[in-house]
Amino acid sequence: MTKKIFKNVFLSCFAVLVASIVIIFGVMYDFYGNELMNALSSEIDDICVGVEQNGILYLNNLDLERDKRITWINSDGSVKYDSDATVDKMENHLNRQEIKDAILNGKGMAVRNSDTLSEKTMYCAKLMKDGTIIRVSTNQYTVWVLLLNMFQPLAIIIVISLVLSYAAAYFASKKIVRPINELNLEDAHINSTYEEIRPLVDKIHNQNVVIKMQIKELKRTQAEFSAITKNMKEGFLVVDQQGKILSFNDSAKKILEITKITDINGVAKPFSDYVKSSIYGEHIAEIIEHKDSCYEFFSNPVLIDDMVKGAVAVILDVTEKHHREFLRREFSANVSHELKTPLAGILASAEVIAMDNTTKENDIHFSKNIIKETNRLITLVNDIIKLSKLESNSLELITENVDIYCICKNVVERLAPIAEVNDISLNLIGEKSVVSGVSAILDEIVYNLVDNAIKYNKKGGKVNITIAPIDGKTTLVVEDTGIGISEENKDRIFERFYRVDKSHSKEVGGTGLGLSIVKHGVEHHNGKLNIESELGKGTKITVIL
Repeated sequence: MTKKIFKNVFLSCFAVLVASIVIIFGVMYDFYGNELMNALSSEIDDICVGVEQNGILYLNNLDLERDKRITWINSDGSVKYDSDATVDKMENHLNRQEIKDAILNGKGMAVRNSDTLSEKTMYCAKLMKDGTIIRVSTNQYTVWVLLLNMFQPLAIIIVISLVLSYAAAYFASKKIVRPINELNLEDAHINSTYEEIRPLVDKIHNQNVVIKMQIKELKRTQAEFSAITKNMKEGFLVVDQQGKILSFNDSAKKILEITKITDINGVAKPFSDYVKSSIYGEHIAEIIEHKDSCYEFFSNPVLIDDMVKGAVAVILDVTEKHHREFLRREFSANVSHELKTPLAGILASAEVIAMDNTTKENDIHFSKNIIKETNRLITLVNDIIKLSKLESNSLELITENVDIYCICKNVVERLAPIAEVNDISLNLIGEKSVVSGVSAILDEIVYNLVDNAIKYNKKGGKVNITIAPIDGKTTLVVEDTGIGISEENKDRIFERFYRVDKSHSKEVGGTGLGLSIVKHGVEHHNGKLNIESELGKGTKITVIL
């Protein structure tokens, strides 16, 4: 815009300057011609007076200027005297315009151009009293000759005109454009500028208001969308038709291993392959196992006017769901197996007793087997019920202040006979320590920990039960000198029906649910459970309540 204004102003200024020079030159040239003609008219009056008084003698003695010429013409048009030419060789002048006008009006004037157009001749003729005519002429250069003679000053004037025009155009264009460049488009209505662009400024202001409202609405919508997608546990991903990632949330970033905003090729496989398939119009619904996790992956193309413009993918982490399903199946299988063993023993013993030739001693022996397997079955069912209630929070629980030391003392008394049979010494260390909890669940925790410590101990072993306050919390430590637990089994001992030593478990009659009950009981009290063990040297389990 500045260049255009500069160009227009420059050309306008220069055109005005040139036109002014031409007009002034033309007016002065015309004025000079008129003055010259008036001078000729005044001069011819004086010449006529001299001729009338002294005749041709006056003309011969007259000192004429270089360009002046005097001609004395008879009434018949013949030349009587000429200051520049021989009279005999001159033609009749009666048909000349100035001569005609002089005869008719007493004085006549005429201007004639030369053949070369380099100059023109001005004539003034006057009728004298004797009927003769005196004519005076002089030469005047034409405009072109004058312009040529004035080339140097004209060139200087033109150069000065160009410089002045350039300067005027430069500063004028800057001055004109400056208010426009300084417009505050963010708050257009406060601008003070040309009235001619006020409608434009008002439109910009109104448009700014509309744009600000639209931006505000877009930001609000974007904030809502970001808040929703950011807090989604499910991964969310949007890509365009070229596979460039347009949007994703934190869950998708973690699952798909997106390190930076890139195209779909930077996403972990097989997710990227499925998204590419959706870009080509395919609807995807797959279960994907990736890095010890399981995901439900849904990907659909985005259609606009029946044309695929991108794809949207949603990833659900169903690892826990699949893990629960696996545990459910494993639990069902384990329950079936655990129930099958005592039931098979009961059935076999009952069949032997039902035989006709069974002796009384056999009847007594197999009856005891039935009682043993039945008790084992009842214990198993009771443990399953306890565990189920703990998991479903369906127990009628009464929270109260419970002395852990008293519970431990009671458990030691109950398990002392079993420990004595197995040559295990039980040691209770500590003092009264009260916690807020459910007495029955806390009793189950302590009982199962001490029971396991006895069952999986060695002959002549020890079980130390310690109650101590640490950092304001009650800490229960059950430590034995038993068979210990290997590193690979530490993470699994709290699983239902899991046994470190199955042959030893069969001997001691464990159900495999004791530590699962302990785990859920501790979780119910928002406690912490820690295990330290070394194979062959014993186990130390710490419960913080």
